[in-house]
Amino acid sequence: MPDVSAFCPACGLSVAETLGAVSSRDRALGALAYIGLIPAVILLLIPVLRGNRFVRFHSWQSVLFTVASALLGLALKLLFVVLAILPVVGFLLAWLSLGIGSMGIFFIWIALLAKAALGNYYQLPLIGPWAEQLATRADS
Repeated sequence: MPDVSAFCPACGLSVAETLGAVSSRDRALGALAYIGLIPAVILLLIPVLRGNRFVRFHSWQSVLFTVASALLGLALKLLFVVLAILPVVGFLLAWLSLGIGSMGIFFIWIALLAKAALGNYYQLPLIGPWAEQLATRADS
């Protein structure tokens, strides 16, 4: 392939992506981290995987996402109680806010799982940089 190529003419992948390619084992472990809190913590505790930055990053992001989702769930429940008090449309707004919030958490979780399975370092806006710091701190 010529040095000036940005994409592979055979498969169409970016040359930058193929240089930092992640193994299929690491992609599977990164996706496994998003299955739940327990697999993410176990992946952080396994000594062999402590040197793997990809798995460590996704494990930390999964832990932080789980905590953020729990806090958002508590906030949605509190909002549900407050809105349910309102007459006429309050109960409808309460269920609507709970449904939209739950669907948002679910779709973000699916996106994180898919990005890890594809081998991408996808960072969430607020907790992604924090997970990056925690993953790189273990390097030193």
